[in-house]
Amino acid sequence: MLVKRIFNNNVLLAENSEQELVIVGRGVGFKQKIGNTVDSSKIEKTYYPQDENWTRMFNEMADTISSDYVEIASHIISTAEKSLGLSFDGYLLIGLADHIQFAVERLQKNLPIKNELLWETKHFYPDEYRIESALTLIRHDLLPDIDSSNLNYQRLIVHLRFFVDRLLDESHVQKGENSFDNVMSQHLSESLQERYTSSYQCAQRVINYFEKQTKQKTGVNEQVYLTMHLQRIVDSSI
Repeated sequence: MLVKRIFNNNVLLAENSEQELVIVGRGVGFKQKIGNTVDSSKIEKTYYPQDENWTRMFNEMADTISSDYVEIASHIISTAEKSLGLSFDGYLLIGLADHIQFAVERLQKNLPIKNELLWETKHFYPDEYRIESALTLIRHDLLPDIDSSNLNYQRLIVHLRFFVDRLLDESHVQKGENSFDNVMSQHLSESLQERYTSSYQCAQRVINYFEKQTKQKTGVNEQVYLTMHLQRIVDSSI
């Protein structure tokens, strides 16, 4: 197994019999060079491409997302798999790493981050069919030809899963937002509504659907996040 690309000391891309794989392990990339043999004793988890789309999406992600977040996401997935006795789809690595980076970027910009946006959901996709109903709305109203291999589409799927989990969480209670949070979110919401009208309106219809199904109310933040995800797909499909 030979080193093909080094992301950081703990994450690298290797090649084994012409098969690429992502390797995560403490020190697995330390002092390594391309073409060297991977130290198997340092391997903690491997991710094999499930298809050509996975490889392409991971390479796209590697160019835009810090490998530190890939490492963190991998540790979260490994812990969850061991605790639950489950094996998660490899695409989760891509979506979760992207969400972690998004949260860090908001923190660095002094934008509010709420606990409900973190990896703390009590249920793992209990009503996934609700998401497919939401995607039907999105296809009908905004994106009739969504490319499921699009990285931004995968990000949207992960976001919707977290959104549903937050609504279905019995401990989830809507609390009043502080003035700073409310003002910032409201200004951003108004800006998105004016600039990305179609995406904003589609996001509102999707949120209304989920609120009706779960009998829960959401805040303006959900409108902002979903609009941004939808607009990403619109921009990438142009």
